[in-house]
Amino acid sequence: MTAWFFKRKSQTNKLWDSMSSASKMVATIRRGGSAISPRRQAGIIFKPDDGNSFMANLEEHLNNILHVGEGATKTGFDLADDDHGMRWVILDDGNFTDLLSSVYTVSNAIQHNGVRGNLLAAVFNFDFAGKAVATESADNPRFLQSYLIFRFDRNSYYPFIPTGVKEGDRDREREKELGASMRNHGLNLERSFSEWLGLWGIPF
Repeated sequence: MTAWFFKRKSQTNKLWDSMSSASKMVATIRRGGSAISPRRQAGIIFKPDDGNSFMANLEEHLNNILHVGEGATKTGFDLADDDHGMRWVILDDGNFTDLLSSVYTVSNAIQHNGVRGNLLAAVFNFDFAGKAVATESADNPRFLQSYLIFRFDRNSYYPFIPTGVKEGDRDREREKELGASMRNHGLNLERSFSEWLGLWGIPF
């Protein structure tokens, strides 16, 4: 029992270290004089398992986790199913620190209630400008909108820039460029480019 406790604690700390690297990235990019704006929604995608009592009553548990108690973030949430049979927890909070904390808290709760292997990814949405990216367009000079995907199985992030709704529609070159900038600003970036898997149909 003691060994299990320390293993779980270690996994929890590792997850928080990775999650908090996104906050570090935002802070260092801003200190460098570039603009970065996290959008107010984030999502957690997972394989549903209604045979698990925690997952079968997930809405009730999320309400307790996010809205009840002295340390509650009061982050809004919704549940949604996508066309691939996956389920999403969509979180909404204008305070990025609270949003990040809520993603961590919900993910940690799911992991420790018998469905650790069902968690696939957490997804954030950012607007970048200035020296954070070196891309320009006629309409938005030096401006880029990107998803930031955290894979639980790899414990690391990578940017995802879809250019259409079909699988394969993405801007790989700008993803590489943005990823390098994110890593230089403190993000725990996934180093294997082949593991930067696309995720189309994000519901926010």
